[in-house]
Amino acid sequence: MHTVSTGLEVVAVKSWNVVTAIPILGALLRKLMSIFPDPEDQNIMSFIKVMWKYRAFDFRDFMQSHRLALKKGQETGDFVPGVCNYYKVMADIITVSSGPFWHFVPMTHGLTRKQCHDQFHHIMAKTLDAKKGEKILEFGCGFGEIGRQVAKISGANVTGLTMADEEIEGGTERIAKAGLTGQCKMVQGNYHKMPFEGNSFDKIFGVYTLKYSADLDAAYGEFSRCLKKGGKLASYEILITDKYNPDDKQQKYHVDQISISTCMPSLWPAEAHRQAAKKAGLVLKEEVDLCKAPNTDPWYSCFEVTGVHRMLMSPMIYRLVKLGEAIRLLPRGFTDFYDSCLIHPATDFVIAGRAGIIDGAVMMVFEKP
Repeated sequence: MHTVSTGLEVVAVKSWNVVTAIPILGALLRKLMSIFPDPEDQNIMSFIKVMWKYRAFDFRDFMQSHRLALKKGQETGDFVPGVCNYYKVMADIITVSSGPFWHFVPMTHGLTRKQCHDQFHHIMAKTLDAKKGEKILEFGCGFGEIGRQVAKISGANVTGLTMADEEIEGGTERIAKAGLTGQCKMVQGNYHKMPFEGNSFDKIFGVYTLKYSADLDAAYGEFSRCLKKGGKLASYEILITDKYNPDDKQQKYHVDQISISTCMPSLWPAEAHRQAAKKAGLVLKEEVDLCKAPNTDPWYSCFEVTGVHRMLMSPMIYRLVKLGEAIRLLPRGFTDFYDSCLIHPATDFVIAGRAGIIDGAVMMVFEKP
């Protein structure tokens, strides 16, 4: 029988190498590390981080304002106040739970989620044919993460346009932290009526932002106005496919929930983008589904491989959340928020994506003749 001295026990507690050498404890810790691989990326641990950070937040007030804003948007067609209200909370929650990357990208075999996003940044820079010194606009940029990456890759000067105060402040801080103050900047404004002179930009791009537009004609009209002659517009969007049948109640439910949960208008079909761009005088040069590339998993698969979809679909987890709020371990209104803004739209993206009625990896490239 072998014994371990007290001194060695102390060293074992302090030293990862020694701990991993102990068969049982080391295997357990390695298993935990595989479950929670990166605290700054999307994984089950994300849910715990969100609960802890917002443990004192009153979600009842947020959900009330969310529903009032959605109702107003549906009645008036103006979803801007609702989108701004939504991102006052969700901008931070999405960043806490999924890192700086808010959009879906093709999941290439053998690459981590972060590596897939880095690959997407290079694809965007290549799609734009971004060059050093060019003036590029990212509209609906959030905190401007993709714009900063395009600037780093290409040397271009990138302006990020967003409406939310929190995103202007946070984006400006991140620009400074990245050492890009002279190369990137944040501007507050609405892409339906942009605060720029005509012919201001060599290239314009947006990622997952036109889904918030209730007026594609106005949006594409502004892009055309602000683009220089010969300039490119790249739009990477989540779209309704031709397979969608609005008379199918189950399909309609999942598509509608994506809009309701995020306080945005109904998703647009690809043809609506084509027609709005054509009306604005832009010429479609390329339209490609990036997930059609070899060795590529669907855009929504990040929720599957991390276990997030399985967790959000679990009735047991939902009951535990409800119990947690009842005994005050979770903040007031969290169950409603969990159901309305976490379960939806995440599970709807996966279910609708599997059914082929939603596509989240379509890149459209237009040119101003």
